[in-house]
Amino acid sequence: MKILLRSFLALMVMLPFGLMAQSPVGAWKMSVPDENGKMTPLTVTISADGTYAVDFGADGKVETKGKYTLDGGKMTIQDTEGSDCTEQGVYTLKVDGDTLTMTRVSDGCTNRGGPEGVMSMQRG
Repeated sequence: MKILLRSFLALMVMLPFGLMAQSPVGAWKMSVPDENGKMTPLTVTISADGTYAVDFGADGKVETKGKYTLDGGKMTIQDTEGSDCTEQGVYTLKVDGDTLTMTRVSDGCTNRGGPEGVMSMQRG
């Protein structure tokens, strides 16, 4: 019984760390092609308060802001400032070490997520 209790307590202590590892909160970097096919760096900052900010060109200037919700392994995003499209998008979410991968389930903004519907970012 003591072993079972100790195992349970150890699991409860470690559980928050496992959940933090899956959190998308933080700064993420990726590159996207512009209208001429040239790769443009961008930074996405995902905040714990349910908001995000996108800096195209990674020049320190935020061009797009939005809000998000998490439900299990899915993230619903919606741009609120700086975007022509304010429709919601739903993406599966996977955090694996320093990589965040968002795969489109549905999105009212056709250009978001690119033609494949996959956004892969590195922690940065």
